Amino acid sequence: MNVSSIYDEPPCCAGGMEIGAPGWGTPPQPKRKRSLHILCIDDDEQVRDFMTLCLTRFEHRVTVASGGKHGLELFRAATLGNHPYEVVITDLGMPDMDGQRVARIIKAESPQTPIIMMTGWGTFMEDKGETTLSVDAVVGKPPCMQELNNLVLRITAPLYAECQRLK
Repeated sequence: MNVSSIYDEPPCCAGGMEIGAPGWGTPPQPKRKRSLHILCIDDDEQVRDFMTLCLTRFEHRVTVASGGKHGLELFRAATLGNHPYEVVITDLGMPDMDGQRVARIIKAESPQTPIIMMTGWGTFMEDKGETTLSVDAVVGKPPCMQELNNLVLRITAPLYAECQRLK
């Protein structure tokens, strides 16, 4: 599996927004492409707010979960309700269930769902060969929102093309 990496991005690349910075600046101006149904899982409320703010600026439909267990509940409910998430973005380090376990479970239940692992430990994972094959990409924290948007569009493109072909 091809694992993409985005590391050591300066916080200012997210349109001047830095997690924890007062005012967070102006969100990046979106380039209209496709609106995706995205599940973001992170135990940090500021990160969840940041991801919601930025990804909705790109006209994605974003649902956030406060941890791995909550994220799995939302993922399963959406799948059962016939409104599955098109991509999942999960933090690696969370207290109730880490992102690697979340990714393994989601891939076991829905192998076609792209998963992006978001971590401040990205370079450590790469150096030690600990990148799990359960994810489609690894990004550093805080992510550059334009790069993250480009990534979610790129990794969902094959499924999108297949759906378009079947219509």
